[in-house]
Amino acid sequence: MNNFSYFSKALDEVVDARLDDYVETLEVDKRYEFSEKYNKKINKLIKHREKPYFTLICTTGRRVACFVTALLILSFSSLSVKAVREAVCNFFMNIFSDHTEIIADSEIENSYPHSIDEEYHISSLPNGFKQVDYDKMENSIIITYFKDDDYIFFEQYTKDAYLSNYDNEQSTFESYTDENGQEYLVHNTDHDHTFIWDNGKYIFEICSNLDKRSVLELCESTKIK
Repeated sequence: MNNFSYFSKALDEVVDARLDDYVETLEVDKRYEFSEKYNKKINKLIKHREKPYFTLICTTGRRVACFVTALLILSFSSLSVKAVREAVCNFFMNIFSDHTEIIADSEIENSYPHSIDEEYHISSLPNGFKQVDYDKMENSIIITYFKDDDYIFFEQYTKDAYLSNYDNEQSTFESYTDENGQEYLVHNTDHDHTFIWDNGKYIFEICSNLDKRSVLELCESTKIK
């Protein structure tokens, strides 16, 4: 075993020990059972990892492992750290120190669907984009489009199934109302924009690295198939 191997082994042992110590300090009720929404979100992330285009987002196994570990830490931390809650555009934003959780205000309308009974799509897809993935479940649809390095993620959810988490670092949230009166919650980073909106029946997300105006036009073109 060479010096680098000894160093790598020692480093792994230190990291594992520090992580174990940190987890033990979290105020987690071991009897806690994760909600159905949470489990569905985790299953969606796992399914995304299995897709061929996932390597464009997470290029190494170590980055994937770090992402999953970070997600678990955020989930455990959210059980013991009180969030600041804000209501914006028919959504509740639970703002923590390092991430923001967004859920739909499903109480504003009692007649919303609990399954995908009407399927929507982007009716004005920019030239050159090709659909590379389609994933439909009882209460969600996720469609992925690519054109070279440009991407579009289209998602449709029932209100009671919607739950998203966003990193607070190097990103911003804003609200926007278009000419038709449709309100959007917009998440901006230095590489893409995500528009989130409620059309009265379903929750939609469109995330893309196109310019903001182009992403808005995608949202405005969304309609029933």
